[in-house]
Amino acid sequence: MAKKKQDDPARTHPLTIPFLRKLGALDVLKPPEEAFDPHGPWTHTYRLWLVQRYLSGGALTLRREPAGESTVRLHVDFTLAERGGYARRTHAELLCANDALASPRSWTLRSEGLGLDGRPIATADVAESSTLRGGTLETRFGGRSHTRTVPTPITSNWSLLDAVQRLDGANTKPLEFAMLDEMDLLKPEQRLEFRETTTLELAGRTLRLRGYQQIGRGVLPWQYWVDDQGRLLLAFSGVRALIYDPTAPQWAHKMLDTARARAKRRYLPR
Repeated sequence: MAKKKQDDPARTHPLTIPFLRKLGALDVLKPPEEAFDPHGPWTHTYRLWLVQRYLSGGALTLRREPAGESTVRLHVDFTLAERGGYARRTHAELLCANDALASPRSWTLRSEGLGLDGRPIATADVAESSTLRGGTLETRFGGRSHTRTVPTPITSNWSLLDAVQRLDGANTKPLEFAMLDEMDLLKPEQRLEFRETTTLELAGRTLRLRGYQQIGRGVLPWQYWVDDQGRLLLAFSGVRALIYDPTAPQWAHKMLDTARARAKRRYLPR
């Protein structure tokens, strides 16, 4: 009788800080020492680390700019490496309320697929702009307009990466909201609350981290971990983690080059 193959724990184990360390995912995390103000302008870059071996990963850069007393602008650049050397690159600009959820008010988004030559694939290009007023979301794309009703309050997965940095630790009151995943897929009935405080030995330093947890319909639980100044260093859910790493775009580019070279040797005629 054939011996049953054991599951790879790197594909089945729920992500935790100790498990991410065991897998080596935290080796790139080198927390900056300079002062940080979560209410001011800042730029953070993260490595997208994926548990499944058959996926590659990517890079996310989030830039925050105050835009008056009541609004902020969030600039998002996201590259996801897909199987076989293909990739998807997304750029979004969000105008958000300067509130506890960084609630989006309007935004533009462009997403393009990249082929093995690194160039955009014309048929995989998506461009849209949206405006959110109260519970009405109007989206314009391809010369058409679509309106739908959404619950309030509402935020986005990218907005939350800003919002968690301005929370007040154990004094944070639970927040309940709906969420637009990548500004499109609606995830209702979300809840974000303080989880715990812990310490982490990293790069010769002892870091004190505050953790928050998000649960809700249509999502695996997310954990967000910030340092004493509020800087988001780590977030993870299910099979993916965002790890603070200013070199992530270069890493993702190198990874894609390697995957594309391998794909060309395998699939293209010689």
